[in-house]
Amino acid sequence: MSNSNGSHRGDRGLHAPSGPVLGGVEPVGGVRFTPVRVVLQTLGLLIGLGLLGWALSLALDEGNRASIEALRRAPADRVALLLGLSVAGLVLNGAMFWAVLRPLRRLALLDVMLVNAMATALSVLPFKLGLLTRVLVHHRRDGVRFKDLLAWIAAMGALALAVLLPLGLASAWRGRVDGLWWLVALGGAVVCSGAGVALGRISARAPVLRRLSLGADAIVRDWRPVLAHLALRLADVGLLAARFAVASSIVGYAMGPDRAVLFATTYFLLSVLAPAGTLGFREMGVAALGWAGEDDERALALVALVVSAAELLSAFVVALGGWARIRPDRLLLRRARTPE
Repeated sequence: MSNSNGSHRGDRGLHAPSGPVLGGVEPVGGVRFTPVRVVLQTLGLLIGLGLLGWALSLALDEGNRASIEALRRAPADRVALLLGLSVAGLVLNGAMFWAVLRPLRRLALLDVMLVNAMATALSVLPFKLGLLTRVLVHHRRDGVRFKDLLAWIAAMGALALAVLLPLGLASAWRGRVDGLWWLVALGGAVVCSGAGVALGRISARAPVLRRLSLGADAIVRDWRPVLAHLALRLADVGLLAARFAVASSIVGYAMGPDRAVLFATTYFLLSVLAPAGTLGFREMGVAALGWAGEDDERALALVALVVSAAELLSAFVVALGGWARIRPDRLLLRRARTPE
């Protein structure tokens, strides 16, 4: 039920079973920056900056001079390839968000992709500014209700972990990509995604599970968005592994396909689990694998930084186009449209 000015009764913020997760709709997506939240996000930013500085110190170490010189002389075709793969990753991620929302709302694929690029460009910053941008645009421009936004975000997080956790566990267990890695990683991703469908359907008869899912059960009970997410997520991990392989070739560090998959999986998992912005956590996490294994942590830090730089540059360029089309600045003072 909507009132005459297009806003929704009872839709004054995202709500969990116990109360509001995101408060009233003012000023940006309804987030209330409480003192505790500000302190925690600021602490996360400082930790991320510290980790980024550590990664930079490793990458710029005197013993890494050969890799730095190789980066300075990087062939234009390889740089273009890395940027192209980064843009392809943005497209796949946008398609994932679009496919997962379809059981609740059908939005224009291009717009979802452009909003995803803006969110990605802001993902390195604290206070979840990428998430806030996504909420702001899709609520106020597209009229997606807050409860549907919450269900969408919860479903994306759960489905991402259903794929990335088996990949991460397989990598931590095996330390290399072999037959058992593929069995645990891919088999685990399929089993966990299938379990999500089963739990979503059980939640229809279990109010407690339905409340705990934050509404995601309405999405994951449908096997089609779950299958689409699984396929797109695995393709995205493959693209990320290719980005690591290209970045390593640019800096002159030999990295086989199995190592590229291992580093890509770690990088991706840290992107999801980073407590504040992703800045620093992913790069230092990949470099730490050098200490745990036989790889050069200095070269790994440089490779991860190159991958991140290419991703942010690509996201920023695409986000500029998205900003010109969507104009989120004009949405700050606009009420949400009434959903169809």
